[in-house]
Amino acid sequence: MNAVFPSEKMEENTRIDEQFMLDRLRPGELLLPPLVIRNAIPHYDQAIDALIEVSFAAEDATEKFSVECKTRSTPDAFRKAIEQASNNARRLECHPLIFLPYLSPDRLVELEDLAVSGIDLCGNGIVYVPNRMCVVRTGHSNLYPDSRPVANPYRGRSAFVARMLICKPQWNTLSDLTEAIKKQAQLKGLSISQVSKAIATFVEEMLVIKNGNTIKLTDPIRMLDHLGKHWRRNPPRRQRSYRSHAGKPKLSELSNSENLAWSLTGESSATRYCTIAQGGPLKVAVSNLKLAESLLSLTPESVPSFADIVLYETKDDEYFFANERDNEGIRYASRIQTWLELNDGDARQRETAQDLYQAIINQSQA
Repeated sequence: MNAVFPSEKMEENTRIDEQFMLDRLRPGELLLPPLVIRNAIPHYDQAIDALIEVSFAAEDATEKFSVECKTRSTPDAFRKAIEQASNNARRLECHPLIFLPYLSPDRLVELEDLAVSGIDLCGNGIVYVPNRMCVVRTGHSNLYPDSRPVANPYRGRSAFVARMLICKPQWNTLSDLTEAIKKQAQLKGLSISQVSKAIATFVEEMLVIKNGNTIKLTDPIRMLDHLGKHWRRNPPRRQRSYRSHAGKPKLSELSNSENLAWSLTGESSATRYCTIAQGGPLKVAVSNLKLAESLLSLTPESVPSFADIVLYETKDDEYFFANERDNEGIRYASRIQTWLELNDGDARQRETAQDLYQAIINQSQA
């Protein structure tokens, strides 16, 4: 007796279609060990993909499931499968079961909460019948990752789209959104094609809706949560500590060169947006350390605790996106960048980040 699902990824040219998946629901095969498929009727009626009967290997008594199959593992496909399987199960007086290429551990927890069964092509799944059976298999990696329009729309420069949508949830056209991103970027913005691909992903994940040319963010909370989940603090290329010759460093002098991008880090920008005690040197992200040094009157300091300022040379454009300025010309990290850094900090910073998180959401929903 073999398992229904392959233990290794198929060849790249093998197409995952509905029939490929349904062919794996064969009588005598394991569904989720120790559950066995006793009977399988593909396309039992026009509304369902298959009707299967399942039992434990050592038992004869079976449980009947209405199967809803989807060839992609996107949030939209997952939710539609649950709805359709549940509706058909009520109609046929059986149990709902969804079948996707991949079910993550979070998806399995969600299915358990909904009392809906689910299996995938990778060996993960949950089969649940109240007061009768509950079999869970998890931990198998995703062998069939969806081809996404962009690699990760929540990280790096690609995340500019998500950040801009949180700041302003509705845009009349894709061109307007793309142009606004370019204006907010000190370095390179995004092309209209890159923005379009990110929007396509957000629509697929039900974060954004498109009505004609209009683009509207519908779930700023989930969008911000995704940004927080995927953000990474990358080490700087180089960093140096300095003392200022005449008290407070005149950071506005960094704007004297059009070839330099710069901003206070989120950590050093926190006092602009929230109440937090802050000491130590100012931390400034710059795109070119030597150029920044040439614009400021600073003396290198070998003892960090004596420094007035620390320059971080970074290749991460997110530090230089959507910066705010005060009347002295100081560039501050955006609210979102500041939240991301505080949320990744120590306990005191994470506590402050909670208030800033709510402020960002309130502003987005206003």
